[in-house]
Amino acid sequence: MTPVLPAALRADLETAGYFPQTAAQSLERSLRGARPVAHLVRPETTFDGPEVRRHLTVVVLTATHLIVTHLDDDPADALNPSQVVSTTERIALRRITATGLSQVFDTDGKENPGTESEITLGISWDGSRRIDLERAVCEDPSCQLDHGYTGTLAPSDLALRVSSLADGSSAVHAALDFHDLLVDAIDAASA
Repeated sequence: MTPVLPAALRADLETAGYFPQTAAQSLERSLRGARPVAHLVRPETTFDGPEVRRHLTVVVLTATHLIVTHLDDDPADALNPSQVVSTTERIALRRITATGLSQVFDTDGKENPGTESEITLGISWDGSRRIDLERAVCEDPSCQLDHGYTGTLAPSDLALRVSSLADGSSAVHAALDFHDLLVDAIDAASA
């Protein structure tokens, strides 16, 4: 039996407006009967030259898993003039290795002190890594040797940015609430 998504999650998918039925279908399949405890729906629009591309990331917390669904426009071709690709990852809470929260506070005196104007929520479960390489150089400006490459390897699982200017202060509060519930669930799963 396919689980029914909570009304609040369905409403957020409809408000995001990017293939809400497709997102709901992907989430329902991934939930596998689990009840969502919390969710975060993040639409994003990017501009690639003359093309506008829309994306949607939905993060759902259950008692035992974090479900991340991402929907993207798929480039059209002669056989498929319009497609959307939905990718879902189902991560056991005990596999989450780190969370991060970057908070930006207004200091111009117009906002209430201690109120976040923007946050970035990071979640890592060692599912993917990003490597940034650059040529290694020495301090001798006349050196002609090839010193190879140097770089950094960093987790690159999920980072979601929410801004009160772009999304409204309620979206920032919702993201902070989701972060708090996620941290509590991770702690409970690892206890």
